[in-house]
Amino acid sequence: MRHYTEKMRPATMYKSLEKTTCDLCGEEACSGEWDTSVYEVNETDIEVTIKQKEGYEFPEGGSGTTYQVDMCPECFKDKLIPWLESQGCKAVRKDWGY
Repeated sequence: MRHYTEKMRPATMYKSLEKTTCDLCGEEACSGEWDTSVYEVNETDIEVTIKQKEGYEFPEGGSGTTYQVDMCPECFKDKLIPWLESQGCKAVRKDWGY
């Protein structure tokens, strides 16, 4: 979840991102990143194929709805992947190194 604070510029009110928290467990991402050490990698990237967008697009404009979820890496591994697999989705796990 993205938490915003309302700020005022001369004659303009705008929202500024204050913090991001996991929508499932509430963990807060520090400076927009989930907690890691100097060399530790702990990133969650969901490919465009899981992003859902619906509505209408015409050459002159359009409108619709986009869904967004903020999820920490632990909830991704420990909650989302097992749930997807329980629904019949086969998550592809790949080891990496260099």
